[in-house]
Amino acid sequence: MTSPDLQVDELLRALADSTRRALFRAIAVQPGLTTSQLASRTSGMTRWGVMKHLAVLRGAGLIQTLPQGRQRRHFAEPAALAPLRQWLAAASSTGG
Repeated sequence: MTSPDLQVDELLRALADSTRRALFRAIAVQPGLTTSQLASRTSGMTRWGVMKHLAVLRGAGLIQTLPQGRQRRHFAEPAALAPLRQWLAAASSTGG
C-alpha cells in the first residue's frame, strides 16, 4: 500500500508536465479517445511520444487504458485525484 504522501508525490509528478495535463483533460472531457486521436491533438508530438506521457498518467492511476481491437482507448480516473484533493484541503485549512 502506498502512503498518502507518496501518492500525492506521484500525482504531482504526473501532472507537472503541461502536455500530460492537456492529455488528462482531453481524456476527462471526451472519454474513450484513442492514442492516435490524442496524438493528432498535440502540436507536433508523435504517437510514440503521446504513449510515453500516457504511461506516466497510467502509472499514477490517473487514466485507464482498455484495448479495443488494434486500438487503445483511454479513460480518466478522477477518483485517483482524491489524495491530492485531501492534501490541498488540509494545506489550505492550516493557512499555508
